[in-house]
Amino acid sequence: MSGMVHRRADEGEGPARGGPGDGVDTACRIVQPSFPSLRRILRADDGQFAHPAERDFARLLRYYRIRWAYEPTSFALDWADDGRANAFFTPDFYLPDHDLYVELTTMRQPLVTRKHRKLRRLRELYPNVRVKLLYRRDVLRLQASYPALRRPAGIERLGPALIAAGDVERRVHALGERIADEWLGSRLGQKPPVLLAVGPGSVRLQALLARELSQLGMSAEMDRIDLTRCRAADGITSVRTARGAARPLRHRPVLVVSDVVSTGLSLGFLSGWLARHGADDWRACALLDRTGARVIDVPVAYAAFEAPDDLLVGYGLTLRRQYRDLPYVARLVRET
Repeated sequence: MSGMVHRRADEGEGPARGGPGDGVDTACRIVQPSFPSLRRILRADDGQFAHPAERDFARLLRYYRIRWAYEPTSFALDWADDGRANAFFTPDFYLPDHDLYVELTTMRQPLVTRKHRKLRRLRELYPNVRVKLLYRRDVLRLQASYPALRRPAGIERLGPALIAAGDVERRVHALGERIADEWLGSRLGQKPPVLLAVGPGSVRLQALLARELSQLGMSAEMDRIDLTRCRAADGITSVRTARGAARPLRHRPVLVVSDVVSTGLSLGFLSGWLARHGADDWRACALLDRTGARVIDVPVAYAAFEAPDDLLVGYGLTLRRQYRDLPYVARLVRET
């Protein structure tokens, strides 16, 4: 694209271009480092990051084994009369496996407004470039979701019910009808799918969904995978499978059953895991889908409820074990 100062780490070196349509070569050359490998050691005192939130985000990506590059690309946003770029936007991270740029911001609102203007300009000039802007609330949510970065919980109490037990069963029944209609009439219905529950919090939803599908004449096999943390000899903590699927998944359709999908990072890890195990096709089904918290865009084909940005307990959810057996979903109120 003419006018694009856009060097990616895997493209090699070359001259950057000037303003749109003028064909003027600039004298500058933007050289980017190669993408870090998964084994690259990220130390707590690593000085490459401009803000601690960026360091925490890099740790979170490493935890889920998602490759990243820090500030690998500068996009030209404006040009002088001689064709040289004089304004740039450099997103904080690039995730090559998802072709996604991520920009973090923890700034005051006036500065966020300025960043919004730059981001709008970038999208106007480069409509094919995907950029995700994470705000301060998003950064805090990510920090709370990662065990090594988790902040003190404070005093908590059980709040009001958000989703009644009867509403859960009615919604899962509707999802079962939709899944049966779509799968039985397609190539996915040629083999019984594997309902793969992710963690203990998804087992209750898995059992209810399997019952609904069976009543609709759709056979399915149930299995489970658990994710846990592991610490390598070099000190890097990352996710791994503590309990893999007991059934072979090669050439099998898989319905991944999850209690909550928020950032999409767990599903991003699982997509690679399923590909390595030869799953023929897979789709995700979630009891609660928190789309506003997405970092990477992973498709959730079937979601029972859109989840608010709250701490939720009950109905088998693993947050706070004392509430797991509640027949409904409730808010957990945190008092600081």
